[in-house]
Amino acid sequence: MKNASNSAHTTLLARCVVAEFPKALWQLRAPIAFLFALYFALAVVMYHFGGPVESASGLPCSFGEALYLCAMRAITIGYSGIVPTTSVGHIVSGSLGVLGILLVGSVAAAALRGVDEAIQRAGTRR
Repeated sequence: MKNASNSAHTTLLARCVVAEFPKALWQLRAPIAFLFALYFALAVVMYHFGGPVESASGLPCSFGEALYLCAMRAITIGYSGIVPTTSVGHIVSGSLGVLGILLVGSVAAAALRGVDEAIQRAGTRR
């Protein structure tokens, strides 16, 4: 019977975490919005001054392809058939990697805050 009670508590805790996560994200809306705005600004800089080209053909990229390049850099995968060709492009590319780490860290912080709030609420209900 104790195992069934523990399972119910775990389910309750999981529901509380899912409920608290959006609240924690909402509290971080300003820094997250700033990071997204910075991402789009860096994407524009990459498109205009980074010289992104397709690595296979050497042809200049469209703005959509430059956004794709920036997204791959920001989520630190780096997979892309598009490469920057100027010093500005290389600096922006490195900056996007740091920005992506900050963005992922912000979302992880919100998730941990949601877990912490759920644990605190579960502890006060006992």
